Amino acid sequence: MKSFLKIIPVLLIFFTACGTSGPDNPGDDPVITLGPDDYEAHFAETVPVIDGKGDDPAWEKADWKSIEQVWLGGGNASQSNLTPPPAGTYSGRFKIVWTEDSLYYLVEIMDTYLSLTRIADPYNEIYKDDCLELFINEDGKGGMHENNNNAFAYHLSYDGVNAMDYVAGQNNNSPFKNSYIARNHHIKYKIGNLDLSNRESIDGSNIYTWEIEMKVFDKKYPISGSPNYSSVKLTEGKIMGFAAAYCNAGASNNREYFIGSMFIPGANKNVAYLNADVFAKLVLAK
Repeated sequence: MKSFLKIIPVLLIFFTACGTSGPDNPGDDPVITLGPDDYEAHFAETVPVIDGKGDDPAWEKADWKSIEQVWLGGGNASQSNLTPPPAGTYSGRFKIVWTEDSLYYLVEIMDTYLSLTRIADPYNEIYKDDCLELFINEDGKGGMHENNNNAFAYHLSYDGVNAMDYVAGQNNNSPFKNSYIARNHHIKYKIGNLDLSNRESIDGSNIYTWEIEMKVFDKKYPISGSPNYSSVKLTEGKIMGFAAAYCNAGASNNREYFIGSMFIPGANKNVAYLNADVFAKLVLAK
């Protein structure tokens, strides 16, 4: 009798374990493994106000993620010299939340010298100015995107207006100029603590708060743009490819460093603008 009683709990444990959720059970959610550069963004019950303050309740529970991986370095945007900017001259970090209609970014950049010589002409090598760069691959499947809309690489300047995307080979085909196109209806943003006329921070801290709303578009979005093309509706569990990066210029009035949110293997790390395979995962959660 005692042996029989001992068997009962063992059987219960066995059948309970067999009945737990797993990838072979219909209807189970797939297990998503996040790497060190991936990000889980939570749903925003209250939509953030795009005012550059970053004090909305939606940001309180979102985690900060650093922008610290050197893709080009050495003070001359070198592929081989990945020395970071001198200590105390730069730092970057971000948070992301989402709603059905948009992604929202809160980005904090500390930059002791703003080089904005191209701000009046964002079609003229905007990446050589200080600017924020946001990459998004809507279906999360990676792939090349240099000359298509498989992914977008938005360059956001300190003017708080322009979101420039580069599409190789378009040259000056209207509405492109130098293969750049303004996709300003994709992104709305505001930069806090910025005295743009003097190109410095208002409070002397050299810290700038970028608050950004991004509409997400799929790969079928027309190359030349379309104000009537609908953005993707975002849902819990959606996985996209993404990266955040900062083009750090200096007194040379040229890009001196390119710093991203994820590690890129290989000798040439300046490939995110070409290939979405290197993007990290952005997972939408409740």
